[in-house]
Amino acid sequence: MSTELVTPGHSPPLDTLIAMGIVIGVLQANPVARITVKKQGFTYRVTINEQVMWDKVFEALSERWLFEIKRLRYGMGAFYSAFGPQRGIKPAELSKRFEELVELAQKDFPRIAQEYSEDSQHVTREGRGGKRKKLYTAYLPIAPWAGKYFAGTYKYKEDPYALCPLCSFLAWSGLLSSSAVMTYVAEDKRGTIYAIPDPIDVSNYDLAFLALIFGEKKEKSFHNNIPLLAVPLLVLASGETIWHIRGKYGLYVWKYEGTGNFLSLKDFSQLPLSPLLDFVAGAKAKGKYLPKLIEYLASREGDPSLIALITECLIYGEPDPYTVLRNIWSLLSQARDKRAKRILRWLDKGVAEELFRVWKKYWEGHGTGGTPSYA
Repeated sequence: MSTELVTPGHSPPLDTLIAMGIVIGVLQANPVARITVKKQGFTYRVTINEQVMWDKVFEALSERWLFEIKRLRYGMGAFYSAFGPQRGIKPAELSKRFEELVELAQKDFPRIAQEYSEDSQHVTREGRGGKRKKLYTAYLPIAPWAGKYFAGTYKYKEDPYALCPLCSFLAWSGLLSSSAVMTYVAEDKRGTIYAIPDPIDVSNYDLAFLALIFGEKKEKSFHNNIPLLAVPLLVLASGETIWHIRGKYGLYVWKYEGTGNFLSLKDFSQLPLSPLLDFVAGAKAKGKYLPKLIEYLASREGDPSLIALITECLIYGEPDPYTVLRNIWSLLSQARDKRAKRILRWLDKGVAEELFRVWKKYWEGHGTGGTPSYA
């Protein structure tokens, strides 16, 4: 018996988080479950090729929730760090809201197949001015566009973007299990960056592996202004690295930044993930210094824009690998302390060879500005 769900169709990355919340909950409840996720516009079709015990899925997801709610009360943990640069967060009040949300989501969970069916039109009852009772505001970490209002030739009430308990619970579950959350402080700026894999056509263990790679990167902080394009390699260079993932997948990355009392969404991007995973897996297989190199470039002594330069080379085709490596070598060679020789070793042969190999694989014959092989 198979079960098929279609996410409501909220703008990204909200539906992405919901889809990953469903997937990870099912896999935690049944690690051998056979799952396929296919992206269709803003929605995701999740096919589970067996009967699902939804009470077990809820139990698996809520266990992490209850743990993080306890940490939130003390101003720590994944929930607290997810709100990043926002000031005025009241942990006690927020933890009560999350506790209530868990209770309400438990009541809705048995109806998930009906709520997320092909013809349910679930999303029409949510959003701005939703018609349901017990709707919850979609906080900025799961809906980065939620604070934006667009003025036209008419005026309308600035209602918050609201979600039902089920959507809110699953979206936050996706953020907890499958996203990387990093913070940074630079001069008078403070910011939080979020990254989550975007399953375009992925199945089975690949989904769990992607969630593992990103989900383990929580509460990491930097004392440097981190460009958005540097984030993928900061996530992928350390910890688990997957060589063979057969499906198609992308990446959503977004960044909030606060200056004084002002908070704004600075960047939001959808990026290809394949060439970055290919490069990291190859570089780590041929050498051992890629994590140290990326960590150094992100530090106060380094230059995070050079990490972004590697990403640009791989996903846009320019600058070329030689230019990237020359710029990195120039920075590393400026070290004058007793670590100088050791630092230069971090740009090892494996990093250089794999940067050229992956760039050539995806861009040879296409030209910069053309259509890469992963498209």
